[in-house]
Amino acid sequence: MRKKSLILLMIFFILVSFTGCSNFSSSQKVKAPKNKSIPIRGTYKVEDVDEYKNDDVIGKSFVFKEDEFWDGVDRFIGVNYKIKIVDMSEYLLNGYKIKNNIDKGREVQVVSVLSNGNFLYDFIKINEELIMLVYNKKVYRLKKINEEYNLSSWRRNINIFNSKKDTLSKDIALYIGIRSKKDGNYQYKTFYIGASNEEIKETYVTDNIFFPRKNGFWKIDFEDSQIKVNNLSKGQEKVINKREEALFAQRMAKNNMYIDFVGNDCIVINEGDGLVERLKIVPVDSPMQQNGISIMDLLGVSYKQKFDEQREGVLRELDGEEINKEIKYENIGLVRKDGSYFLKGRINYKSGSTISYIDFNTGFFPPSNMVMYDTLCISFKDLKNSIPRAIDAYTSPNKDIAVVVLPNCINFYRIKNQKLSEKMGEIKTSQGDKIVMLEWAVGGYSQVWRDNFIKNNSVEVLNLSNN
Repeated sequence: MRKKSLILLMIFFILVSFTGCSNFSSSQKVKAPKNKSIPIRGTYKVEDVDEYKNDDVIGKSFVFKEDEFWDGVDRFIGVNYKIKIVDMSEYLLNGYKIKNNIDKGREVQVVSVLSNGNFLYDFIKINEELIMLVYNKKVYRLKKINEEYNLSSWRRNINIFNSKKDTLSKDIALYIGIRSKKDGNYQYKTFYIGASNEEIKETYVTDNIFFPRKNGFWKIDFEDSQIKVNNLSKGQEKVINKREEALFAQRMAKNNMYIDFVGNDCIVINEGDGLVERLKIVPVDSPMQQNGISIMDLLGVSYKQKFDEQREGVLRELDGEEINKEIKYENIGLVRKDGSYFLKGRINYKSGSTISYIDFNTGFFPPSNMVMYDTLCISFKDLKNSIPRAIDAYTSPNKDIAVVVLPNCINFYRIKNQKLSEKMGEIKTSQGDKIVMLEWAVGGYSQVWRDNFIKNNSVEVLNLSNN
C-alpha cells in the first residue's frame, strides 16, 4: 500500500512539473519575483546613449526599491516588478527593431516596472553594475552609483503615484476608439468614459483616434489621404520625407485603406487596390511605411516554422491559386475571439476570374507592445450565457466594469463576484462599426487621462443613460 502511494505521489509531481511549464517557450521565460529579490535594486545614472550627443535623458537617475520606483520626474509607490529571461539579440530585434548580432544567444534578464498594472519601463540587466534602457528607439546605458537611495537628493515638486492606494481606488478612465463607414468613407471617433465607485460619471466623444502611449498622449487622423500621427504631449508631429509622401499618395489614389487596430506601439492597417486586400502591421511612429512588420520581427524567428505549417494547412484546403506570396510573413493582423486578441494571417488567392482572401487564426498572442492588457475576469462562455447576443467583451484591470459589445450597441455593466451585475449605460453603434482601440486607466492615472482628453480635443458631452 505504501509503495502504491509513493508511485502515485511521484506521478503527481511529474504531471505538475509538465503542466507548470507548458505556457512558456524556451526563448522567453517569465517569473514574477518577490519584490525583495528585485535584481536591479539601487540608484542608476544614465551615462550615455548611442548616436546622440545631446540628449536630456543623459545624467538622469533612476531609483529602484522593493516597492518604489523613480524615473527622475515621477515617484511611483507600490510598484511591481516582472522578470523575463530572453535572448538579448532576439529581444532587441523583435521588440525594438535593433540589430545586435554580437549578443546573439546571450540570455539576459529584462525587468519590467509596472505601476497599478500600467507598464512603465523595461530595463535590460547587463551585469551587476550596468543596465540598459531602450526608449524612443534610443539605447541608454545606466551605471549603478549607489546600492541605496537618498530621499534628500530627489528633486522637489515631483509627482507621486501610489499604486497600492490606486489599486483600491474605484476611479477608472476608458478610451474606446471606434471605426465607422458612412457614404463610402471611414470615420473614427474616440470615447472617454469616466467611472468612480462603480458609477459612470461622465462621457465625452471626439473625432479621430486619441490614445495613450508610454511617452504621452497621441492622436491619429486622416488628412489629404494620409495617416497623421501627432504626439500631443510634446507637440511633435511625425515628419514625413518627400519620397515617403509621394509613394503613399500614389498608393492611396487607388487604395481602400482603413485602420483595423491601434495598440501601444503598432497600428494594424487593411489596404487594397480594388482587387487585392492585404493586412500589415506598422509602427505608430511610421504609419506610412510601405512594408509591414513580419511575424518573425514581431514574435521571433522561432515562430516562423509554426506559422508556415499553419499556412500550408490552409493552402491545402484552398480552392484557388495563392497570390502575394512575397508578403506572406507581413500579411498579418489581429482578430478577436472569445474576448481575447490573437494574431491572424491572410492568404490572397485567385479562383477562376475572382480574387479573394482567407484569414486564419494563428493562435499566437500579440506582444505587449501591441496589446498591454487583454484579460477577462469573467469567462466568455459565462458572459455569453448571461447575454447570448454578445459579440465581444472586455473587463477592467480592477475587475469592476465589463464592456460588452452587441450588434447595435456597447453596454457597460458592473461586476460583482466575477459575474455581470447591473447595467450602467450604453453607447449606440451602427452596423459595421468596430472597436479598433480600447485602453484602461485605474486610480490616479484616470484623472490624467480625463484632463488630457478634454485639453487636447474638441469634445461632445454624452449621457449614456439616455443613449
